[in-house]
Amino acid sequence: QQIQHAYSSLLESKGYRARYCQRRMIADIANTLGDIETDEEGGRTSAGHICVVEAGTGTGKTVAYALSALPLARALDKRLVIATATVALQEQITLKDLPDIAHHAGLDFSFSLAKGRRRYLCLARLDQALQAAGQFNRSLPLYDDEIPSEPDEAQRQLYDRMLTRLGRGEWDGDRDTWSGSLEEQAWMKVSTDHVQCTGRKCSHFQSCYFYKAREQIGGSDCIVTNQDLVLADLMMGGGAVLPAPEDTIYVFDEGHHLPDKAVSHLSQSLQLQSTSAWLEQLPETSRRLVAELGSVASFPESQAAFEAEIAAALTGMTSLADMIEPLRAESDVSGEDRRYRFALGQVDDAIRQLAASLATSLGVIAQQVTSLVTALEHRLDDADGDELERVEPWVPVVAAIAARLESAGALFGAYHRQDEPGVPPHARWMTFLREDDVTLNASPVDVSSELDELLWSRCFGAVVTSATLAVSGDFERFRYRTGIPEDSTFDALPSPFDFGGRARINIPAMPADPRDSDAHTEMLADLLPGIVAPATGALVLFSSWWQMNQVLEAIPREFRDQVLAQGTAAKAEILDTHRGRVDNGEPSVIFGLASFAEGIDLPGGYCDHVVIAKIPFAVPDDPVGATLSEWIESRGGNSFFDIMMPDAALRLVQACGRLMRTETDQGDITILDKRLITQRYGRVLLDALPPFRRNFAEGSVP
Repeated sequence: QQIQHAYSSLLESKGYRARYCQRRMIADIANTLGDIETDEEGGRTSAGHICVVEAGTGTGKTVAYALSALPLARALDKRLVIATATVALQEQITLKDLPDIAHHAGLDFSFSLAKGRRRYLCLARLDQALQAAGQFNRSLPLYDDEIPSEPDEAQRQLYDRMLTRLGRGEWDGDRDTWSGSLEEQAWMKVSTDHVQCTGRKCSHFQSCYFYKAREQIGGSDCIVTNQDLVLADLMMGGGAVLPAPEDTIYVFDEGHHLPDKAVSHLSQSLQLQSTSAWLEQLPETSRRLVAELGSVASFPESQAAFEAEIAAALTGMTSLADMIEPLRAESDVSGEDRRYRFALGQVDDAIRQLAASLATSLGVIAQQVTSLVTALEHRLDDADGDELERVEPWVPVVAAIAARLESAGALFGAYHRQDEPGVPPHARWMTFLREDDVTLNASPVDVSSELDELLWSRCFGAVVTSATLAVSGDFERFRYRTGIPEDSTFDALPSPFDFGGRARINIPAMPADPRDSDAHTEMLADLLPGIVAPATGALVLFSSWWQMNQVLEAIPREFRDQVLAQGTAAKAEILDTHRGRVDNGEPSVIFGLASFAEGIDLPGGYCDHVVIAKIPFAVPDDPVGATLSEWIESRGGNSFFDIMMPDAALRLVQACGRLMRTETDQGDITILDKRLITQRYGRVLLDALPPFRRNFAEGSVP
């Protein structure tokens, strides 16, 4: 009744009519969450607690999931966490949508925005930067942001301005509210992560901007955040920054990003030469620590054993570098580097055994460094005055060393570990860099079991929504990628837009096939000026930097002057310039890649023609996708139809979705890929698109 009343109030207050797709989404979510059974303590005791809804632009997804989930979350004494994939959507939800819903729907709820530590100023790091107190670790390049640790003059002036604005109350320590641009290197020096943050042991804890923001989160009914922070929190056990999963109802907006983000969080990499370089410095660092602080944990007594283990690890890394160097000649060129991928993720036995030895050595070293962290934290508890000033700067440094050692050990462990039979393997590959270094990489190709263990099996409830989750109403590919249980609610909602009446999809006659890259690129350069000429604002989407740049060089100068190409300026600047040109009555064309194929909002005349260079199949040299395809083929499957086709269909729908952003938008979509009408799979891809009017070359399929 609360949900129904809130929805009626919002519609009446704003003068809206109820949309069938929005009402159905509200019902799906309310029924799913409302049917969850609980014990006396409020814990979930039933399954079927997840709702997956595909809903296109115009549905009003935010209104639907907020109106349905908020009253239920409060009634169940749970917290609602809305996780998006982009900053733009987070800002829209917190600055516009939720305040609007609270005002017009008559719902009483509080909400806040949750960000990771890196979005907030660390007062301890700022203090060190201003006083050059970080000089003791100048030679310890654990991460890029530590090199060099002492700020240059421009950064010192920036930090002085930060301190002044903080003192005047003109800034709250949030990177996103700083007036003016901030270079990444400068910001990284005065922010921190969960590894290097000393929490309540920090002398600046009472004034910490991150923990102040976290206190606000603690009292909010609804928390808006990003999917990366949710995944990071879950990998730390859950409840580290956000509420515990068992007490949370999650809404994953832009949910199609979730499996790829999970793959990224569960991947590991290590640059061999750089790792050896900082490992060589650990003995000197530990000796300096003892010189400054005296006896800590088992040091200096265990110094000899510590250095012997490091020497063994360094010897092993040198042997590994020698062992894998011959593979450089067998690697494939990838951009400026060369990449070697192990077939089916199976590493050669000699490399596996050496990786096992390195994982063991690094594990021993990590244990010794972790004991240092623990001892330093205990000393910090009782320290004050000079002792506090001497001990406190060492804690984040040693904690970062321990984390780096654990990460390196995990990478070598992944290289030694053999995948279980019948289970999708890990992708394992090496990138040979131009500086004679090599990066070792390992990544799961399937995160369904990890997501089930970390998220689905633990959360009280969840809603996953996006405009692209199913292929022609079939959620099987998405369910396979995410591990969402079969007993969940799945619904693909019809769009409220009049696609057939307001938009047309064109496939002109084309002599070139995209599989002939040179001929297809030449054809694009010839056809594009004529195709986009009538448009007020056009968006041309490419699948590769190479082709986009080749076309850009080949098109006539007059047309090139109308083009704003990705990479020539920041994304926001390109969009602003484009809107300005259209507002002034000037033709404007954006050339972009995948990041411009979704999340771009150009309503009306800002985009009345979308041109797609070719079917957006996955890049063939992606090691993760290639390993998964290889595994499917090895089991008698067809990776093209099982993976590449559905994934391409979803990308195609996303790209086409840039045309109609409101009910009154209209225009054309042109796809310059003859395979849509010459190959049998073209019909499958076309049928996955909204019901646009079709204007195909003569003699093609209807």
